[in-house]
Amino acid sequence: FDRPPSSMRKIVLATNIAESSITIDDVVYVVDCGKAKETSYDALNKLACLLPSWISKASAHQRRGRAGRVQPGVCYRLYPRMIYDAMAQYQLPEILRTPLQELCLNIKSLQLGGIGSFLAKALQPPDPLSVQ
Repeated sequence: FDRPPSSMRKIVLATNIAESSITIDDVVYVVDCGKAKETSYDALNKLACLLPSWISKASAHQRRGRAGRVQPGVCYRLYPRMIYDAMAQYQLPEILRTPLQELCLNIKSLQLGGIGSFLAKALQPPDPLSVQ
């Protein structure tokens, strides 16, 4: 992420991983579309898929925080205030919104103990009925 010549503006396109994983010192402007692709369950086709969905308020705050680390910055949000107001405070963890079959098979194949007891140790464990 080298600094561009003074006659040029650097543009960085980023996924939601940039919300908290990287810092680019010279970012002055952030353009936030308010969307991210999330893994969710398609009950009709019985499979997990990536679908665009609205981010959480916490994600919006993180995105805004990418600008202005070293100098004043601006965040342009491309969604209305009523969408922001309707956003969840935090994103629901993936373990609570996707099917657990693959995870359960991995736990079993790695011999990490009982699936239910292993998943019960998660910060936000899934419903025991989802595990069975």
